[in-house]
Amino acid sequence: MLVIFTRLCTVFAKKSYVGNHFDHFKQGVNETSMKYQKVQKPIDEREKLRKFRELDDAFAQALRQLDDPESDFDIPTGPPVRSLAALEQEDVETQQKEQQQEQERIFKQRFEALLREYGVGHDDLAELIEVLLGYGVWQQDVVPVASASKTP
Repeated sequence: MLVIFTRLCTVFAKKSYVGNHFDHFKQGVNETSMKYQKVQKPIDEREKLRKFRELDDAFAQALRQLDDPESDFDIPTGPPVRSLAALEQEDVETQQKEQQQEQERIFKQRFEALLREYGVGHDDLAELIEVLLGYGVWQQDVVPVASASKTP
């Protein structure tokens, strides 16, 4: 079918029946789109004024309907507007959360460095804590205080 179409186009092109349109068709321009291209007419001032009045009337009517308490328009208003104080509070909370995460990350790095420095594994540390809790040297949920030992 494509072969037949190509032959027909070639015959028409040779006879200059199609003329310059064939070159455009080869370039991917559809011949039917060329037939139905709409030429923009210049709009005169009266037409512009009429369109503006229609738009103005529609806008005025919409405003009247918005002001009318009996109107049953369901207009989406978007998310509720938050006050500046609420936004500032949210920023403060976000900063505090970020600082806390950073402190936890730094603590974890230091803790891991100490364990590596002293050659203590996680299992050994857990066993030591269990022994200290078991013998009552430490109490559950109470942070142990480092004792200041005086060495001569």
